[in-house]
Amino acid sequence: MERVNSDSWFDRRVMKLTCFERWFINHPRHARQTERRALALLEHVELPSQPRCLEIGCGQGALARLLVERLEARVIATDYDPQQVALARQRLTGLGGRGELRVVDARAMPFDDAQFDAVFSFGVLHHILDGWGQAVAEAARVLRPGGWFVLSDFVAHTCVDRLMRRLLPWLDWLGEAALHARLTENGLQVKHCERSQGCLLGGTRGLGLMRQCVVVARKTRPD
Repeated sequence: MERVNSDSWFDRRVMKLTCFERWFINHPRHARQTERRALALLEHVELPSQPRCLEIGCGQGALARLLVERLEARVIATDYDPQQVALARQRLTGLGGRGELRVVDARAMPFDDAQFDAVFSFGVLHHILDGWGQAVAEAARVLRPGGWFVLSDFVAHTCVDRLMRRLLPWLDWLGEAALHARLTENGLQVKHCERSQGCLLGGTRGLGLMRQCVVVARKTRPD
């Protein structure tokens, strides 16, 4: 697997799922939630017939199966965690050779430029404490001009984002403003954006640490 060699043990640990996260991600209910979210977001995307798609963070393989069965897509589903790739490989049977599973570091993907019509990333970037921007840049690199980057992730609430950047300026914290800036820097134009009103890790609205943000961005065509 291609990997950024400077990772600390802590970075590598955060990029893999905890036991609780693994249980949650692999639960059938989460698969259904992923499918519903993907179907809603696909309403904002224009894809060619039988598109070539890449998934960053495949989990149990629910999204890859949906893309193959609904869009007749050719999908490469990747994950940093070999255990998740092994599980997804077991569950993604009967796809007629349209689904491929690979262990890949999203910050250094082993794919040529402009290979995919769409890149999907659900709940992955907040796991990459040092280098989530590299993953965004890599997604843009492997997208064809006019291709789509569809992502759903947890971003820091505005007040938390500002506080963390003052207290820990060396930490590349995933905030909404930073995310949009990084998309723009890499030629990805936001076409659709949703953000949850509720908060994660906080019971009072507006005082939580993070909230879910959904973005559909398109790679701008060259002049």
